Amino acid sequence: PKEIPFDRACLIGCGVMTGVGAVFHAAKVEPGSTVAVIGCGGIGLSAVNGAAIAGAERIIAIDTNASKLEKAREMGATHTINASNVDPVAAVKDMTDGKGVPYSFEAIGLKTTAEQSFAMLRPGGVATIIGMIPFGTKIELHGADFLRDRKIQGTSMGGNRFRVDMPRLLELWRQ
Repeated sequence: PKEIPFDRACLIGCGVMTGVGAVFHAAKVEPGSTVAVIGCGGIGLSAVNGAAIAGAERIIAIDTNASKLEKAREMGATHTINASNVDPVAAVKDMTDGKGVPYSFEAIGLKTTAEQSFAMLRPGGVATIIGMIPFGTKIELHGADFLRDRKIQGTSMGGNRFRVDMPRLLELWRQ
């Protein structure tokens, strides 16, 4: 629509679509759940905001930059972890009474953070890799961890349905 500025539409059509889509479509976050998001750049912040819109009760934002963590709170994070001075997996486990989270999102594109997103899952949880891990990089996971029904998946553009999601996200922005 003409009333939507192009500088907003382009962000929604890329970063927001990817982060929110990962929450809504790839992981299918349920209301009342706990979510952890590793990386609070544009896509990670969109995943945080998407988790809030989806009705997640606890949203844990993880980054090494304090100002990004502050912005994550503005976008809906209920808890933050500064990974520059703590082990994010241990911190998430502490926050969840040792259980881990049912949903985690990796929005950086690094081997280490992808592995951390899987390690912080509770049994039956799903880790969604949004970040673009460099071609040729291998992720290492312990085989026994899969016996706890944990899953890891990737997503491209959040699995969006552009013709449905773009108008929906624009309406949410208007609101």
